[in-house]
Amino acid sequence: MKKKIVSMALAMVLALSLCACANKEAGNTAAAADTSTAAGSSAAAEENTSKELTKLSLGTSPWPTNMFFYLAKEKGIFEKNGLDVTIQEFASTTESSNAFVGGQIDFCTYASSETIAPFAQGAEFSVVLETDKSNGCEGLVATSDIKNITDLKGKTIATQLYSVDHMFLLTLLEENGMSEKDIKIVDMSIQESGNAFVAGQCDAACIWDPYFSQAKEAGGTELFSSADNPDLITDVLLASKSLCTENPDAVTAVIKSYFDAVAYWKDNPDEANAYMGEKLGVDAEEFASEMNGLLLPDAKQVVEAFTEADDFTYWGYTQNTVRDFMYELGVLDNKDFNCGDMIDVSFVEKLAE
Repeated sequence: MKKKIVSMALAMVLALSLCACANKEAGNTAAAADTSTAAGSSAAAEENTSKELTKLSLGTSPWPTNMFFYLAKEKGIFEKNGLDVTIQEFASTTESSNAFVGGQIDFCTYASSETIAPFAQGAEFSVVLETDKSNGCEGLVATSDIKNITDLKGKTIATQLYSVDHMFLLTLLEENGMSEKDIKIVDMSIQESGNAFVAGQCDAACIWDPYFSQAKEAGGTELFSSADNPDLITDVLLASKSLCTENPDAVTAVIKSYFDAVAYWKDNPDEANAYMGEKLGVDAEEFASEMNGLLLPDAKQVVEAFTEADDFTYWGYTQNTVRDFMYELGVLDNKDFNCGDMIDVSFVEKLAE
């Protein structure tokens, strides 16, 4: 039974963490440097007139917690911490990853599973911060008469064919003594899958928020969600290896700025939700709803996640497990590396003291 649960969990890691990646690719259609003028930056700038700000660049893609970096810029938090950060938003995580691995930017946000392939290919970077854990903002939803996986027999399920969602679905079926022949798969994008489910055009769908929440609000039954194990699906911030070596204080300052932005959001939720929602392309209420499906670890909790252990509480263990699963699926050519070697916990440790 334990093996079955772990296998299902692994499939969910790959499917949903990469679903989240796809969600992040659904934003703007072109990369553009952030040129907004921070409303609260003037005071911070005055505080730093006596010292030169460290210029850095950070690449990101549309995702709720990534908006905290914009908030840090808008409210002068970066400047207060001695930084002049240019934020560049990319249309897809593929573009942001290529820019980061190619040395065009100093930092980049990643879904944890997306760090594995570039690391396997020899990219030099460090995972310096875990920004969030998925806590129910994505999953597999079905009509109310479907209570478990075996009830899917003969049903129509919307998902993107040949995607990780498809792989996840096939794994769930196999674990329950079924195969693809027992169901009817409708090939749609994740957004289309969510819309089709709400419209009653299919019996089930594997989707992320806001479509996952909308599907449940429409009467759908949650068969599996990321809340079943928040340690499985996470997002992280990467820093170039050279920057970590040459200017470790700047890396620490960026991480501190992120935590400071989170603190500002907690103290000013209405204002911050409105601003970050606008940056993400949703209203304040929807942004707040999406944030409810995420856990934001503090510095001490990040240190715990980056501390070696033989279970999913350790980020390296989780990614090694995903690595093995990806290898079995033929996504990776080899698995002869330790994902824990990506971590550099020294920066966040300073902030946890």
